[in-house]
Amino acid sequence: MQTVSSPFLPFHVPLIEEDDMRAVREVMESGWITTGPKAAQFEQEFARYTGARQAVAVNSGTAALHVALEAIGVGEGDEVIVPTLTFAATAEAVVYCKARPVLVDCEPEIFNIDPVQAERAITARTRAMVPVHFGGHPCDMDPLLRTARARGLKVIEDAAHALPARYRGRMIGTLGDITCFSFYATKSITTGEGGMVTTDDQTWADRMRVMRLHGISKDAWKRYTAEGSWRYEILAPGFKYNLTDMQAALGLSQLAKCHSMWARRRLLAERYSQALSRLDAFELPATRSDVGHAWHLYAIRICPGELSVHRDRVIEELKERGIGTSVHFIPLHLHPYYRDRWGYRPGDFPVAEDYFDRCISLPLYPAMSDEDQARVIEALTDIAHRFRRPAISVLAGSENGIFSGMNSTYPAGPAPGAKAAQSAEGGETWYLGTGKRLLDTAGAVIALALASPLIVICALAVRLSSRGPILFRQRRVGRGGRAFELLKFRTMLDGSTGAQITASGDTRITAIGRWLRRTKLDELPQLINVLKGEMSLVGPRPEVPEYVAGYREEQKRVLERKPGITSPASLTFIDEERLLAAQTDREGYYRRVLLPRKLEIDLAYCRNAGLGADLRIIAATVRSLLPGKGACDRSGARGSGARCETEREPGSEAA
Repeated sequence: MQTVSSPFLPFHVPLIEEDDMRAVREVMESGWITTGPKAAQFEQEFARYTGARQAVAVNSGTAALHVALEAIGVGEGDEVIVPTLTFAATAEAVVYCKARPVLVDCEPEIFNIDPVQAERAITARTRAMVPVHFGGHPCDMDPLLRTARARGLKVIEDAAHALPARYRGRMIGTLGDITCFSFYATKSITTGEGGMVTTDDQTWADRMRVMRLHGISKDAWKRYTAEGSWRYEILAPGFKYNLTDMQAALGLSQLAKCHSMWARRRLLAERYSQALSRLDAFELPATRSDVGHAWHLYAIRICPGELSVHRDRVIEELKERGIGTSVHFIPLHLHPYYRDRWGYRPGDFPVAEDYFDRCISLPLYPAMSDEDQARVIEALTDIAHRFRRPAISVLAGSENGIFSGMNSTYPAGPAPGAKAAQSAEGGETWYLGTGKRLLDTAGAVIALALASPLIVICALAVRLSSRGPILFRQRRVGRGGRAFELLKFRTMLDGSTGAQITASGDTRITAIGRWLRRTKLDELPQLINVLKGEMSLVGPRPEVPEYVAGYREEQKRVLERKPGITSPASLTFIDEERLLAAQTDREGYYRRVLLPRKLEIDLAYCRNAGLGADLRIIAATVRSLLPGKGACDRSGARGSGARCETEREPGSEAA
């Protein structure tokens, strides 16, 4: 391992030059240091720079969000849609207004708010959406704005990361109803602390100007000047959110070089991408072609299939090499307040959780030298090589197991710490040893008897809709690594070839197949697998041999249990086909992102398997199949009746 031989490289250093210090000194020498003419000038220059009609200076980005929500009338009992992947301030401002922040997941690859899930989260109480331009990449604003206009909602953009970003040729700050910027020390331009609100609505701008300083009726800063008056009125219980002239002077100086600082960040980002693209260990930030990225952050993601260490260890390795990093962000729903107050739980928003678990924000700022960046690249290259995961060789084989040497390297029995799955004597509980098989057999017999008319209808529908066999058969890996033939109703055109991964809109899927997948009726033949003892009603979903070949030793522990028709991971990723549809490299995304996360969830089930857990999972599966109760709704639209045409597992099926 390399040792630190150079000074510590911070995650961020603001670019404060002589012109910035001179501007602040001039204000201090003027004798007027609080809110005054410089703040007013900063508002005018910022509005001109972004193209907005109005700009209102405040003392933080959080204050900007608060006065914006207050100006549009958000109040007690209202709901505001917010992405879970954001800083605390975005949702806190909603709570300040005594409203409820409704969290939703983010888009894969870009990690901005998902427009589809945002629309599903709308209820009769929804008042506004707050999209966050994460990392400086603009959100996909057109669908968000269309939804908002159709539903009578306001759009308040959190643009703390997004100066000077553009969306389809338009500057961020001119798209939504109101846009909120931050000038915190790490932002694109800084005033130390500070913020700005832009809008084209004069009424909202006037309200925010009043509310930022105690609700006073006039420009209070003028009351101590020759043109001011001591008399004023309090129009509303306002806030102390005004920006000082010292801060505004620094802001004006920074704004003058905003473009040149952005150009430097963009160049550094391009160099990172060029150098790190050679390393399989990291996924690099993606950029849509119709945006101008502000490059506030350069966030990479660890590829678990390529590295043998977790993200946290990579951060420590960089720190030991004298390199500072950060993590943006811990999703809001994982914090105690949002769990305890609003009922969110781990697993509610899998895309954001996976991103958080693997992301690292690298140093990126205009004052960063080429030599500094070379240090970061060299360190990451060394880490990628040092902790590269060795390939696992797997022999496809006999009926007794596809892993060579399975019995000697893969111990039978529960994983360490699996208290719920063990009896006091240390063996399996009666349920796992005997009761689970009784439940499986009885459940499969009853389900087959009750569903027999539906099974006949499905079989006829498949037979009459397209040529080919009624059943789709595929080799999957079961308990102990033994292969078995999984059964489903065929949903694809007979003889289909191509990628094993299927996604929404796959042209190989027949019309009847889409209905079978949407209703999950294609899974019914797996009840036969249960009766044969190859599967269980509840258990880790079985994968194809080529995916199992890449399992790490710990991940192989899912093979200690019989695979199931349903599982916690199946429920968490019920929206999987839609997630895959958004990817260009679906196979790579499934292997690097979805599969490790699904295995992690199913491993947790294996450690805590029991009758109570199985009954809860079966009940949750039944609920997910009812209209308006699908897992899609958990991302924000509980009870909305929304359904999504997705598969519970990847389509490692080409039937």
